[in-house]
Amino acid sequence: MTNFSPLSRDDADPSPLPEIPAQLRAVLNGIQALVGYWDNGLRNRLANDAYCEWFGFSPQQLHGMHIRDVLGEAVLEANRPYIERALAGEAQQFDRTLVDPAGESRFTEVTYTPDTRDGAVQGFFVQVTDITERVLADRRRQRDMDRYRALARSVPGVFVLLFDAELRYLIAEGQELETFGYRREELEGQRIQDVLKGDLAAELEPRYRAALAGREVSWSRQIGHRTYRLNAGPVYSDEDAAAGMVVAVDVTERLQQQQVWRALHELATEVARNAAPEDISERVAAIVRGLFNVDSAAVVRFTGASSAEIVAMAPTLPPTLSRRQIFAPTDESATVRVAVTGKPAHVVYRPEGGQVAEQMRAGGFQSAAAAPIRVRGSLWGAVSLTSKSRTGVTEAMMERLAQFAELVEIAIGNTEARTDLEQQATTDALSGLPNRRALERHLAEQVAVAGSRGTYLSAIVLDIDHFKRINDTYGHLMGDVVLAEVAARLRTVARSKEIVARFGGEEFVWLLPETDGAEALLAAERARKAIASEPFGDAGYLTISAGVCEQRDATAGSLLDCADRALYEAKNGGRNRTSRYGHPTPAAAQSTPARQSTPAGQAPDATEPREAQTKPEARTTRGA
Repeated sequence: MTNFSPLSRDDADPSPLPEIPAQLRAVLNGIQALVGYWDNGLRNRLANDAYCEWFGFSPQQLHGMHIRDVLGEAVLEANRPYIERALAGEAQQFDRTLVDPAGESRFTEVTYTPDTRDGAVQGFFVQVTDITERVLADRRRQRDMDRYRALARSVPGVFVLLFDAELRYLIAEGQELETFGYRREELEGQRIQDVLKGDLAAELEPRYRAALAGREVSWSRQIGHRTYRLNAGPVYSDEDAAAGMVVAVDVTERLQQQQVWRALHELATEVARNAAPEDISERVAAIVRGLFNVDSAAVVRFTGASSAEIVAMAPTLPPTLSRRQIFAPTDESATVRVAVTGKPAHVVYRPEGGQVAEQMRAGGFQSAAAAPIRVRGSLWGAVSLTSKSRTGVTEAMMERLAQFAELVEIAIGNTEARTDLEQQATTDALSGLPNRRALERHLAEQVAVAGSRGTYLSAIVLDIDHFKRINDTYGHLMGDVVLAEVAARLRTVARSKEIVARFGGEEFVWLLPETDGAEALLAAERARKAIASEPFGDAGYLTISAGVCEQRDATAGSLLDCADRALYEAKNGGRNRTSRYGHPTPAAAQSTPARQSTPAGQAPDATEPREAQTKPEARTTRGA
């Protein structure tokens, strides 16, 4: 490869920039990409506005600059091979990750197109196209495909085909695929019309089209002495069927297994559609009951060494059975045996079988089996089935139940992982309360409910008095301890249907559905007294101020704004008090003398003059 000297900067002045017609500049600026032109001396001769803005130059400044001064030494060296080939007359295309002016990484596709005139390369055009969204979408699609492939590999006796809207196989995976005379390498990436033998493509196309249209299609096929049951259905992206899936099951020797693999397809689709963990568990319970033709089936989660909770049960939880159970290790229950041993278990209930067995017998159940569910390597719970006959559940079912439980692990594991991420995204890490993002969602929901029912919705905005002194005196670690403890005390005074969130800094918001202002005022007083009742370690006794507002037909902004105004009234009134918007503050809601404590923890209102405050234009986190 020729080593072009223009890569070493030539200090000769570039020729004058010719006037670019307005129409040409409009065309260049209309291209959704960075477009530029470098001559064979590697000096810029042309660039659209997007190109100039990216590098921070005006068109006049950029013109004539050497490429080294624009790209920098590191980027130039990375691009050197492509530049040299472009100047040799070879078109180039490559991907590059760039950092935009905002500091964000962007995935781009870069093309160098030589400008050849009279047999000589005069320079080359550059086009940089932002493909970030496409790359991220491809990664999401690949992640989903890896999930389906892993599911297919984990299940013996089946194969899975995933195809797109062009009837092109994206995934062809499974131990039984070769029985049909095909290998994965032959199918993946190929359209069915180009790869399937004989009239098979014409036979399958209408079924595949039906799956893409959102319908479930089932059929059977005889291959030699073996019979297969095939099921095609949609795989959803948002609200549309973006792809289809075929699951094929050998039903010759394992006819009952067919239902298991169909359940796999159903659960995989539910996971792909981001179904909630409770919905997945309910579906699992219903599927297990149908698969094994028993009276009842359940998904149970272990909550401790000797406790469990029935997450879902089909058909319904009988009145004789407690949803939350405390058991002894000696209880003769299938789920207890799983909890103790971590292995599948089968029991026939006896009168002396313990508390759980007694509850099951009271509901008319006589036999049961359970298999463990492990999530991320730990024993999560069990899937169980019960019968009102002593022979309705047998040990012969154990292998199938354990096998199905392994499939359930994948579905529950995926939904639990997603739920954990969602929880992290909506929970304040320091206080454990919902964060501002979650509060805004809850507030919008509660405003809509109050509006539809015509009920009150109240909001309390609470702020720790003189919190800045804690940080200044004891440091921010003590400040974090105080915030966490305030959050814990607020949780103890809030009712189950109410929402306490950390709005930011030392400010908290408490939403009280179906509560009028007078009741909310009492609730705020409970909170104020709970904060002032006990010292906060070395920080001593602290106080809070609170603002209360209630509305019917409220809007989220107006409700919080009014509560915020009431908070400022409480602050202006001397802190350590509660104010209700639009009402005089009763004596009981005014500050009480502060307890003696360390200087930073002392309630300042009893010893210092009140400080004048003004209401800001917008909600901010206060440090007063």
